[in-house]
Amino acid sequence: MRWRLLDQMTELTEKRAAASASTGFPDTLFADHFPGFPTTPGVLLVEMCAQLGGRLVEIRCSQAAGLLVLPVLTIVREAKFHAFVPPGRQLRITAELEHVRPESALCIGEVFDGARRVASMRLMFAFDPQGRVAGGDREALERFEREEFARLGLHGFPPDPVFVGPC
Repeated sequence: MRWRLLDQMTELTEKRAAASASTGFPDTLFADHFPGFPTTPGVLLVEMCAQLGGRLVEIRCSQAAGLLVLPVLTIVREAKFHAFVPPGRQLRITAELEHVRPESALCIGEVFDGARRVASMRLMFAFDPQGRVAGGDREALERFEREEFARLGLHGFPPDPVFVGPC
């Protein structure tokens, strides 16, 4: 299974982002979750929000710092699952910045199946405001991030302006 859960970013402002995602996971994922009643694991809904919230924090905080910062999910607060999400659904994911500090940010994440909200949560991200990656390969991470920005339909790359839509 790949962990690139977002399909495309559809909205990006200074404080908010939206993306599409699908629950078209391999049948083996649903075989045991649950037999006769397949439903998307809640941890994957959290991960969808974390990927989107992380992009929003990365863009906003990189632009403020003037260099690329790479946020990491550190706390999942108040994750609530309001409805089951079956296989094969197209979802809308939203993330909104609630609070930003020099080394961390708090986002509100929501997952929608059509007009129905199926999950909501608050996510905390931490990052080094100097852009350091302790023990990691910064060049490999930046290469991956650039590929992801292009795959998600984003133009530009932090700390430069980033936007969604045609060039």
